[in-house]
Amino acid sequence: MEKLRVGFIGTGNVTDMHYLGYKDNPAIELYSICDTDPELLQRRSEEWGVKRAYLDYRDLLADPDLDAVEIITPHHLHAEIGIAAFEAGKHVSMQKPMALTVGECDALIAAAKASGKILRNFENFRHYPPIAKAKELWESGAVGDPVSIRMKVVLGSEGDDWEVPYRRWEWRFDPKRGGGGRIMFDYGSHLFAIALMFMGDVDRVYAWITHTPIQHDWLIDCPAMVMWQYKKGGHYGVLEAVQSDDILIPTKYGRPEDEWIELTGSKGFIWINRCSSELLDRPPVVMYRDGVTTEFSDIDSDWGTSFIDGVNDFIAGIAGQNELHLTGEEGKKVVQLCRAVELSAAERREVRPDEIT
Repeated sequence: MEKLRVGFIGTGNVTDMHYLGYKDNPAIELYSICDTDPELLQRRSEEWGVKRAYLDYRDLLADPDLDAVEIITPHHLHAEIGIAAFEAGKHVSMQKPMALTVGECDALIAAAKASGKILRNFENFRHYPPIAKAKELWESGAVGDPVSIRMKVVLGSEGDDWEVPYRRWEWRFDPKRGGGGRIMFDYGSHLFAIALMFMGDVDRVYAWITHTPIQHDWLIDCPAMVMWQYKKGGHYGVLEAVQSDDILIPTKYGRPEDEWIELTGSKGFIWINRCSSELLDRPPVVMYRDGVTTEFSDIDSDWGTSFIDGVNDFIAGIAGQNELHLTGEEGKKVVQLCRAVELSAAERREVRPDEIT
């Protein structure tokens, strides 16, 4: 069977993680890449052994032998490049968040439908094995009926001399390119996609956000506290985000930030004890029910696996073998929820994500 040929548009730091899904994968080939930085483009071409490299994404999209693209660029370029990719007849995997605005999300969804190609919002957290295991337990009724979800996010450092890598993060703190808060929009896209995954659509949110000066004169929207109520069942969720360079976070992939999640059911609890890094030295998943604590220690908890499984999800979706984990319509709901959180904090009121149009 001929391999699916995919191109990367954008070859920045996070593409190291995406590439894990292509390395030695018999079903897919990283066929071409594009970046506006010629030195980075050359280095990536040699590192990955790709056949074709471009400085302009339009030239990459013009290749008739290319089947699909992963768009891994700053957020403000997502809609422009995604629509062009659909017009060129390519399947699209879009890094989170899907776009800056709900209007751009709608335009991407319409372009995908007109082309007959797949639009998948790449959300690696949904493919992280401990989260997938917790979802399996949750849906099986292992801790009874759903009640609530609580998420904790911690941003720290790798040590005393650690500094936020400027090139990797600079654009994320630029409102025009990053599109919003580094935590509640950029990072928050991961977290709110998980919130929706476990208990469905959110009815209303209330948030408090403090904007704190950090390195390079940037402002980070943290610490923050967000609460929400789901549309069904009267269920609730809470997200707390904190940041301190004095918190040492062991990390394999150079991102000293981590997350843990508590799911409450009518008969017990499920704890997901790590995701991006290795802060808590505990089993990846722990469940409590009826006086018995069960540890799931044999789960692959390497964050890189979430990218590998995410790439395989894209392959299977194109082949029609499964329903994609985060469709365009779902990606739009994540953007609405992120924006509702920001608006709630700014206006000090409850906001319904459906208001964000």
